[in-house]
Amino acid sequence: MKNGNLSHWVEKLSRLLLYPGDDEETLLSKQVWFGIAATSLILGSIALVVYWCLHLKLLVFLMAGFCAFFLASMLLFFRIRQQIEWFFLSSEVFKMLFSLVAVILTGGILTSGGFVFLGFAGIYFTLFFPRPEKARFLLLLYLSVLSLEALLQPWLRTLVAFSATENLVLFVLYFMAMLLPLYFFVRIFFRERIRFRQLEAEKLRALDAARSRFFTDISHEFRTPLTIILGMADQIQEAPASIPGEAARLIRRNGKKLLRLVEQLLDLSRLEAGALSAHYVQADVVMELKYLLESFHSLAETRGVSLYFSCEQEELWMDIDPEKLEHLVSNLLDNAIKYTPAGGEVRLAVGSRAAVSQPPPVSGFEAGGASERPAENCLLLTVTDTGIGIPPEQLERIFDRYYRVGEWPTEGAGIGLAMAREYARLLDGYIEVASQPGGGSTFSVFLPVRNNSPRRIHSLSPPSQESGPESTTKAASGKTASGGRPRLLVIEDNPDVVRYLQLFLEGYYDLITASDGEEGIKLALERVPDIIISDIMMPKKDGLEVCRALKGDFRTNHIPIILLTAKTDLDSRISGLECGADAYLAKPFHRRELEVELQKLIGLRETLKHKYSQSLSGPLPEKKPLGLDERFLYELRQCLERHYQEEAFGIKALCSMMSVSRTQLHRKLAALTGQSASHFIRSYRLEKARELLQSTRLAVNEVAYAVGFKDPYYFTRAFTHEFGLSPSEAREA
Repeated sequence: MKNGNLSHWVEKLSRLLLYPGDDEETLLSKQVWFGIAATSLILGSIALVVYWCLHLKLLVFLMAGFCAFFLASMLLFFRIRQQIEWFFLSSEVFKMLFSLVAVILTGGILTSGGFVFLGFAGIYFTLFFPRPEKARFLLLLYLSVLSLEALLQPWLRTLVAFSATENLVLFVLYFMAMLLPLYFFVRIFFRERIRFRQLEAEKLRALDAARSRFFTDISHEFRTPLTIILGMADQIQEAPASIPGEAARLIRRNGKKLLRLVEQLLDLSRLEAGALSAHYVQADVVMELKYLLESFHSLAETRGVSLYFSCEQEELWMDIDPEKLEHLVSNLLDNAIKYTPAGGEVRLAVGSRAAVSQPPPVSGFEAGGASERPAENCLLLTVTDTGIGIPPEQLERIFDRYYRVGEWPTEGAGIGLAMAREYARLLDGYIEVASQPGGGSTFSVFLPVRNNSPRRIHSLSPPSQESGPESTTKAASGKTASGGRPRLLVIEDNPDVVRYLQLFLEGYYDLITASDGEEGIKLALERVPDIIISDIMMPKKDGLEVCRALKGDFRTNHIPIILLTAKTDLDSRISGLECGADAYLAKPFHRRELEVELQKLIGLRETLKHKYSQSLSGPLPEKKPLGLDERFLYELRQCLERHYQEEAFGIKALCSMMSVSRTQLHRKLAALTGQSASHFIRSYRLEKARELLQSTRLAVNEVAYAVGFKDPYYFTRAFTHEFGLSPSEAREA
């Protein structure tokens, strides 16, 4: 309880001493100085009472001045809360000069009653000085004072005399009064300094890790557009005449994305070098934002997000840097669309607000202190989404460089919001954010309205409308496997990548597409495709979770999965393969590489089908197999072995015993053996019939009844179709 009370008071004192911009070490120096000053005031007051009791009026007045100095210093420091080195220096110089006066009044060093230790303490307190020149100054000052006291000794007269006992006791008390607080504060200071150094080292390590992650993420951001650009370039080179017009739009859109990434990286480097500046012109900000918003409609449409614009007035002329404003709003819109699920809304609103000072919203966070707020009337830009929202504990970090909200695994480098804040600061504005998990987010940008720059006289040309990739999920999902073409499920949240894959795969596969991991798992269970291509970084469930879910489910564990990802390091490849992926391709990949992987895995599945269909005859193995597919077939054969003789035993009874639906059983068997459920049961009975014909002398009709056929004529036709021999011929063979 005492420790809790002490911590409470220390925290309260820290808030009183803290000045905007103070780092932790400066705050620690303030706390130590305040502690020393308070201790000096308390000990000085005790000494004043002691001298009063000893009737030493001159020393009473002297100690009253000592206490008054430290009381005034503390009050002044509470008001200023700056220049901590000056307060440290002035208090220690005062102690040395005070000790000089006291030694002179008491007749010299040996009869001073311990006053000499006041100056001695100042030497040790120089350990708290960050700059060594001031510490050297105090050391030289103390040596000078001590030398002066020694030189003046022969001429000093005792104005205040102590008895020998009083002198000795005061010497000991002063020594203890200086030594104990000195030990206490020095120990605290260096312990806390070591802790700060460790925290600083941890922050540097975290920053280094964040930078490494940033460069990794940036490489990922580059790899996805490069996959499309290089892939389309290869197609153009191989067959220029067969390339649709959409290819040029895909290349242009992804090239512009790369250009924007490069521009952000250049701005980041200029920002760190202090070379990023604003170049103002006077323009209609409403028109600028309308044109900017148009370029995001195709992106919003491909993600199934509705994009809206609202404005309080038709036009608003003010000083802006068009490039910085575009980057600022683009980062906010891109972030909002990225974290808003299909069916959601993103709204850009333009308004104004008078220059009133008010704190940021309770549920939000302000990127920038109150001192950064512009004094003029403000342009208010709000970007509101109905996305996943931001947890309260992460609100204060979302504007940190390289930081990414971990709620939804989407690709990104973690600099978009950080750069948005820097652009706002560069334009003398600030950003506020209010958010609730699951309730969306609102980013508010406040920019000062000024009209000091020349008007931009040229008109804006309408932005090029690049149609986004057509929405293919619903149309493709409605196809059925026909003509023997394999069914391919593509799980990818980037519509450009989906369209690129469709351009060269849709002639060979029946494509189904899903835009996130959850939808991908659902479609895989419903449609049971022959093969799956999945990205790793996706909303809701990433590719690794998809892989684990499908490979852990007996209904889909047989489906080959190819992971496409920008992560090329060994650990990522191992993680993907450990989750059950059958192949792992790094972006940018060559089209032919993907085609070969698809053909190889589908060919492998056909080989396994043949193997499983051949293994249905013969006795059951003694031990249950370990593989999920083998175990499924083993349990299926066990059920048939017990009930194949029953005429009424059919698909319904088999589904009930295997705890699966009719559709799931059919799709699983078709994938493993190439046979439907009814064909599988009939083949099993016919195989048993052949064994009976060859090992017994039962009549054909008796064999038919023994394996569950109720019509011997139908049995004969089915047997002949299955083996190419009649039952009688099979017996003789």
